[in-house]
Amino acid sequence: MARIRKFRQNNMERQLPGSKKSFPYMLNIPMFLYLACVLFMPMIWGISLSFTDKAIGGEASFIGLGNYIKLINDKEYLLSLWKTLQFASISLLFKLLLGVLMAVVLNVEFKGRNIARALLLIPWTLPNVVAVLNWKWLFASTGGIINHILKLVGIIDKDIVWFGTAGLALATIIVANVWRGTPFFGISILAKLQTISKDYYEAADIDGAKVWQKFFYITLPSIMDTIFLTTLMSSIWTINEFETVWLLTGGGPNGQTQVMNVYSYKTAMASMQIGRGIAVSVLAMPVFLLIISLITKKSLADEKM
Repeated sequence: MARIRKFRQNNMERQLPGSKKSFPYMLNIPMFLYLACVLFMPMIWGISLSFTDKAIGGEASFIGLGNYIKLINDKEYLLSLWKTLQFASISLLFKLLLGVLMAVVLNVEFKGRNIARALLLIPWTLPNVVAVLNWKWLFASTGGIINHILKLVGIIDKDIVWFGTAGLALATIIVANVWRGTPFFGISILAKLQTISKDYYEAADIDGAKVWQKFFYITLPSIMDTIFLTTLMSSIWTINEFETVWLLTGGGPNGQTQVMNVYSYKTAMASMQIGRGIAVSVLAMPVFLLIISLITKKSLADEKM
């Protein structure tokens, strides 16, 4: 029977030369068509508009690099880049630290652990608009629960206007973003923690290793690849954040929380300069392409191991 199957296989290969090489491409044709319609064509159209003076209700005229030159010389745009960097870096740092802590705690066996895991995932599963509006109520200067709690414990004696100063307004959007994004770090790192063999920790206990030594010499090296990939993926979402900033502060006060996407929206919609608004996103594309290439490279390297 084995000889018959081998004969049939060889016969089919002779009848259909190159079929093995072409079959994967044939299967992927629908995917390529879908990507061309919903990704590549709109992207090419948007990039082409960034080289024009297209405005809402007006005709588009080619102006070359005019939009990009204006953006580079625009102090408001440069400020938005700086605020995006501040917001993204601080948010990612806290999400990473709290995510690792969340994963380590949830990896320990205790009564009600499954319930705790489900509850800690709620921030990530809630619609972002709902979550942000709740935070807006919490930080409200009049009737806000945070001011009320701070008064009860005697920390403040009058209401704080959280959205009135640059530092406090930036802190509010960071808190909201960290609260929502931490579960992604936690659940990703927790999945990796559960693959670590307990033999390493038992051997460390025999050698008399302390808790912090086991964390830094066993746990942390084992989860570094997951931390790297999770941070890269979250950085894309954090840099692209719009809803949280727009609903909480609208970019205020005086543009001090106006991140890149809020600036792009205001330029394209409020100022009706669509071409220049798209140029903001085009300028950010090299950063995202770099992050995506790092994610792809790391993922493929892990598959080969």
